[in-house]
Amino acid sequence: YTLNTVDICPVGALTSKDFRFQMRVWFLKETKSVCTSCATGCNIVIGSREEKVYRYTPRENDAVNGPWMCDAGRLNYRWIQREDRLKDVLVRGEKSSWTAALSEIADRLKQAPAGSVAIIASARQTNEELWLLRKLKAKLGAVSDSIERLGEPDRLLVSADKNPNTNGARLTGICFTEMGINLPKIADGIASGKIKTLIVFGDDVTEHGLGADLLGRLETLIVSDILPNETTKLAHYLLPGCAHVEKRGSFTNTKGRVQRFMQAIQPPGDARAEWDFLHDLVFNVSGKDGFLTIEGLFNEMAKDVPAFNDLTWAALGDA
Repeated sequence: YTLNTVDICPVGALTSKDFRFQMRVWFLKETKSVCTSCATGCNIVIGSREEKVYRYTPRENDAVNGPWMCDAGRLNYRWIQREDRLKDVLVRGEKSSWTAALSEIADRLKQAPAGSVAIIASARQTNEELWLLRKLKAKLGAVSDSIERLGEPDRLLVSADKNPNTNGARLTGICFTEMGINLPKIADGIASGKIKTLIVFGDDVTEHGLGADLLGRLETLIVSDILPNETTKLAHYLLPGCAHVEKRGSFTNTKGRVQRFMQAIQPPGDARAEWDFLHDLVFNVSGKDGFLTIEGLFNEMAKDVPAFNDLTWAALGDA
């Protein structure tokens, strides 16, 4: 928590080595957001300029983090500008367009027999994205799950749960109370040939019991992620997603508080907010439409998910 001293130093004598001499503070655009390093969901301000993030600083919310945040969360932004970010839509290794890829995927999913599809969705996806995946799950009769991420907690702000939206995954119905309980079932389904299509959002499943040999048995592997990994290398359809600083949405933190965050910068290349292309995919598969904005999507979700009933995007406010 040492970098909090920079925020409270009354004369500016204490500075962060990470941010020092990088950018004049008065040039930065400030965007209200939340930290995604763990389930606490500390409120933050993103400092950015010309589509580059320069720093995170804590934003006061007495119900969550007060005016503080941990050093690890504060510095967890450099990966966003990595050179190897996924930027292109790929179909069987060849560059494609969103329209062509989503049309092909929709056709395959519409023809998939009930029970032949599985979905693994990261609890780093937003409430809205998980809800859209749940709608796909219901339409396809799919089995679904999320992967648990655990680390060292402290007695202050750091949670042992390293997913920012575990509660969101549970409340929207993507996973059961115990995360990962369906992974062996999915692995067995692929091995037996029952599961022929796997949809993966934001996880490297090769690290969780679904190795390259198993994934190689699939007829269709649809993967969306931000950075390359062993799962993205094997994808028949690769859909580049966004970091949370590049889109709007909401998370449900460890105490059940629903918090929204705003977009600070634009995504690179053809990368696109997951909720945006998921909406198109769900429409293509199910024919159901009705929301073109994140506000409309959130409000639609709130009507459908009991835990979110009576919430609206506008009423969430900044806290």
